[in-house]
Amino acid sequence: MKLLLRYCSQFCILFRRKLTMSLSSCWTWKYCRTGPIFCVIGCVLMIYFFVMDILVFNYIQTMTFLDPPNKGGYSPLRSLSVKLLMMDHMAHYIYNPIAEAVVTLFEPTGVYHIITPNVISITGLVLGFVSGKFVSMESLQCRRIGILIFEYRMWLDVLDGVVFRHTSGNPVYKSHRTSLGFFIDVDCDIFSGVALAFGCLFYLWKYPPILASRDLLPQTKPFLSVRGFEDDTPAKFIGTKATKNYIFSKALIYGVVIVIASVTWDNVVQAYVDLLQTPLETSIHTEKQTVALHSTVTFLSMYLWRFGGSQALLNMIQIAVFADKLWEFLNFIQYAGFIGLAMLNCISYIQIYHLRDVLFVSPS
Repeated sequence: MKLLLRYCSQFCILFRRKLTMSLSSCWTWKYCRTGPIFCVIGCVLMIYFFVMDILVFNYIQTMTFLDPPNKGGYSPLRSLSVKLLMMDHMAHYIYNPIAEAVVTLFEPTGVYHIITPNVISITGLVLGFVSGKFVSMESLQCRRIGILIFEYRMWLDVLDGVVFRHTSGNPVYKSHRTSLGFFIDVDCDIFSGVALAFGCLFYLWKYPPILASRDLLPQTKPFLSVRGFEDDTPAKFIGTKATKNYIFSKALIYGVVIVIASVTWDNVVQAYVDLLQTPLETSIHTEKQTVALHSTVTFLSMYLWRFGGSQALLNMIQIAVFADKLWEFLNFIQYAGFIGLAMLNCISYIQIYHLRDVLFVSPS
């Protein structure tokens, strides 16, 4: 028993040290190859997102998700829905307004009878593979071009939804799970993300990073193989290049985080749609539904998913590639990803179960 406690204590110390070093390495910008323009743009975007979040929170206090759709033109502060509130900042505050403006501009020409949402989705899939190819290249400039291409693909992913809502006459921002377009869109998103991930993997395979002490724990030794060393301690691998198996394990962990984030985000969205975006039977329940929507706890339990959804994680790895910090990001996300998702799900489902009891709504 004492031996077991000692091993548990050692593991906790190693885990804490590993997580701390991963955090410090991820956010150490001394060696980031980014210029002042990139930093200024990032700061401006963060301020813009922060201000818009405050405006959205204040607007939610005056509306419900059951209000009639807004007919006065698109605005990030109107026509809100559960899905839109839980989308990442880029999609809500940048991609959506641009897509709405483009669709409104060209809709009178009838072009979207030819350029359908499915055509846009497939175009985004092709761009995803092109982006993956650029990201796998040695030149940082080429990798940055690949990221810009993928950002355009993510805008197309928003555009196909906007085109569908305009052409179908259904302005509500939500997923139509029974339509063929939904499955095409989801499949294109998955394969595009896989293409980007493999681009990052191939880049690290061709140009493997040099291992530092923060990259190693005792259980990682089987993934490493260096000739000329007889010592069996992890220290012998410090300063050597990571093997393909070790790099693949890091990329695989990130892929698992993305899958978990995507599935859990979708489940939480559907749960909140059933609670807050579905008409209830009595006026008393409807009043309670409105009170629940205006609750700060409910808002936070949905809002925090903007940082933990699959789209947000894709944005994070794109920033890491752009800043030439891909390896540091993978070391960071292998721990922070699982911890963050666990916390998000706990917060969300505690509130969901509470609202189900208050509103007498059973799971769908």
